[in-house]
Amino acid sequence: MEKYQTLIGVVLEKLDQTYKDLTFNYHGLDGVLQTHTEEERQNTPELLTINELRQVYDELIRCLEHRLPGIKD
Repeated sequence: MEKYQTLIGVVLEKLDQTYKDLTFNYHGLDGVLQTHTEEERQNTPELLTINELRQVYDELIRCLEHRLPGIKD
C-alpha cells in the first residue's frame, strides 16, 4: 500500500537518528568512565549510575543492530 511508504520511511529515518544518538551517548559515557580508575568506578555512586546507563545504551544499540543490521552503515 503506497500510503504507508512515507510512514515507513519516516520511522526508519527516526530509527537511524536514534541509533546515531545512542552510539554518540554510549561513547560519551564510556569516555567519562575511561578517565577513572576501576576502584573509582566501583565506589562512586555517580560513576556506578553512568556505568549502568552505558550498559542500557549498549543493550539498545545491540538490539537495533540485531533487528536492523543495515543500520550500522
